[in-house]
Amino acid sequence: MKKTATMKSSTSVNEKRAAVSVRLRRGDIAELAVRTGYDKSHVARVLRGESNNPSNEIVNAAYKMVGRRKITA
Repeated sequence: MKKTATMKSSTSVNEKRAAVSVRLRRGDIAELAVRTGYDKSHVARVLRGESNNPSNEIVNAAYKMVGRRKITA
C-alpha cells in the first residue's frame, strides 16, 4: 500500500531569512535587538547571513515580527 498523505514541511532558516529581508522597515533591527537581547550589529549580520545564530532565535523572532507584512517596493 502506498501512503498518499503528504507531510507539512517546515520553513527553512534560509527561506525565513529571504522573507524577512524584503519586509524589513526602518527600526526593525533595533527592535529585534531589544526583543532578543543581542547587539544590533549581530542581529544585522545574522539577517544578512554573515553570522550564525545556532538557536535561530533571531531569525524566528524576525519572521514572527514581519511575517504578515506586505512586500513594499
